[in-house]
Parts: sequence; structure tokens; C-alpha cells
Amino acid sequence: MKLEIGYNHSFEIRREICITNCPDNFSILYLSDLHFNKLSQSITTRISTTIEALNPTVIFFGGDYVDSKRGLIHLSNLLYSISHRQNIFACAGNHDYYFGIDEIRKILIENNVVWLEKKSFSLNLKNTKIKIDGNFICKEKNIYDFSILLLHKPIHIDKFKDNYNLALAGHLHGSQFVFWKSKNNLYPGKFFYEWNMLKMKCNNCQYFISKGLGDTLPIRYNCKRDLLFIQVTNNN
Repeated sequence: MKLEIGYNHSFEIRREICITNCPDNFSILYLSDLHFNKLSQSITTRISTTIEALNPTVIFFGGDYVDSKRGLIHLSNLLYSISHRQNIFACAGNHDYYFGIDEIRKILIENNVVWLEKKSFSLNLKNTKIKIDGNFICKEKNIYDFSILLLHKPIHIDKFKDNYNLALAGHLHGSQFVFWKSKNNLYPGKFFYEWNMLKMKCNNCQYFISKGLGDTLPIRYNCKRDLLFIQVTNNN
């Protein structure tokens, strides 16, 4: 167990597998809760290096990007460093509405990121047709090979389990203090937030929840910052 205080501690790559029937194999990287401020230069460099090393097929940003005006500079630098890549998507977090959603959206779009707040997008990867919904549930008839729900704040899986193959969320930071784990649940935060967990599966839907990459109050205990790297694999 380890106490971490400060903004520039390391993060872990959480490697997960999503089994599917879709035609192609591909990879997804989910990053959430960056909370950049004037002290974030070091971590932005490490995130950029990690993205290039993992070389994901699709990148999702899950909201809560900055906590200060200086944080915007680091967000812009990170996005510029990966702007040559394809298939980058983002939704908003609650902090982004407090800070100024228009400025956040502008920086993302200028750096080749598809803004998916309350929107849908159809993505074609070789032989696989993917539906992506950002921070809202689309209940139209599913005509896609694979459907993804991109969230910031976790919601109950019963609300979307029949509509998606994969759901991604953040927001809770794992509660920042973890004293024990049980069946992917993180305690004591689980007592206060139902979805303070790492993952779960219901029917054909897999649900992954990130512990985030940053914090407004930078204190953590036994709760490593993370980004999610998911291999979507055909089960045939």
C-alpha cells in the first residue's frame, strides 16, 4: 500500500480484454479525469509517450480535462502531440461545464478529436462497423457489429446493457483511498458510490471504470492512477 501526494506520480496501464463476435480485432485506449493544471507538464509527456508506445486503434477521452487556465496549455500540448492519429473521440465531464465547455471543445476539435458530447458517431474499421455514443444512451435498433457507450460519470448497467457491447466511465477516481478490494469493488468508496469498482459484465456488455489520471486534490492511497487499454478480440 502506498500514499501518494502531488500531481506527477506515475500511472498504470490497465490491460483488459473484450470478447466479441465482430469481424476484426482492434484496441481501445480510454483516458479520463486528467485535471491538468500548471504542474502537469511531466504527466502530459508521459501520457503522450504511452499512447505512441501502445498504438491503439481508437482513443477515447472521458472528460474533466483541466482545473486551471494553465492546464489548458498542457491539454493543448498533449492533444497536439497525438493529433496525427486517427479515431480520437471525447466527451465532457462535470468539471468541463464548470470551467467552460466551449473552450474545452474548441481545443479538442482543433487537434483532430471528434467531439461526442450527447452525440453519436459511426466508425468503420476494415470489416467492422462501430457505433459510439457520448454521454447519452441511444435505444434505436442496433445495426452495428460493435456498440460503445462513452461516459464520464458511471451509471447503472441496467440502463444500457442491452444496447452496448462496451461501456467506459471514470469520474469517481476509485475514491482516491482504497483500503481493500473485493470482486473488483473498491472500498470504502463502494459504500458511498455504487459504481466505485474496476469492471463488471452483464449479458453481452462489458463495463470498465477508470480510476483516472489526475485529481483536483492530489492525494491517493493504494489507488494508482490509470488509463485503460482494451483489446477487442474476436472469439472465433
